[in-house]
Amino acid sequence: MHKIPMLDHDSKVPLNKQAEDALRALMRHPDFGKGALFPKETDLAQRWGISRNTLRQAINNLVKEGLLERKKRLGTRVTNQKISTNLNNWMSFTQEMESMGLSFKNLMLKVENKKADDEVSKGLQIEEKTEVLCLKRVRSTDESPMVYFESYFHPRLAISEQESFEKPLYETLDKKYNIVPVYSQEEIKAIAASKKIADILKISEGEPVLERKRVVLDAGRRPVEYNVCYYRSDWFTYSIEIKRTK
Repeated sequence: MHKIPMLDHDSKVPLNKQAEDALRALMRHPDFGKGALFPKETDLAQRWGISRNTLRQAINNLVKEGLLERKKRLGTRVTNQKISTNLNNWMSFTQEMESMGLSFKNLMLKVENKKADDEVSKGLQIEEKTEVLCLKRVRSTDESPMVYFESYFHPRLAISEQESFEKPLYETLDKKYNIVPVYSQEEIKAIAASKKIADILKISEGEPVLERKRVVLDAGRRPVEYNVCYYRSDWFTYSIEIKRTK
């Protein structure tokens, strides 16, 4: 049996909620993500010391969310669904997810000043080793990392290191700094996770991730932000609609 999170019977958190969170954690396991069946309900209930009704309540909640599927005489497995984002229009990650009814939160948020390396300097069109503000965030719908962002801002924006960045990024830039992002130049490809990215996303080194590089420009096509995102490929996919021209 795979390593299964334990429940805390002394906690004030209801056991069905703990069971639901534990099931969400199990869903992150590579085997289950590939369609392997969950342990039998009787085994899980016995291991957690809860009734099958309590366990079924937790499973049913995830089934309603479309995250799990239960089949008679077969068992329960993760549904083969990913978060699909559209490349036809772009917005901040928070706004994009909220438009699909998904609520994401920051598992890690760090703001620091860094010297621009070659890649960042080219993206922002500045001299290499120029000091820029860097925003790092790990985001998810629960407690397991799903996406990691690194954003670098052009020095002319004069964004404070004390900025909280809790609100949608482009909303903050617009309302607080009078900067309106207009254009986005993007590059997306599949890569093997480095040890750094694997540790951040809690996956195995070498597992595939989606790397998305974005240069955000204002109305005058001046660079505003250089952004690199790493998405867990078991949770995200990208779609694009192309209209044929005559």
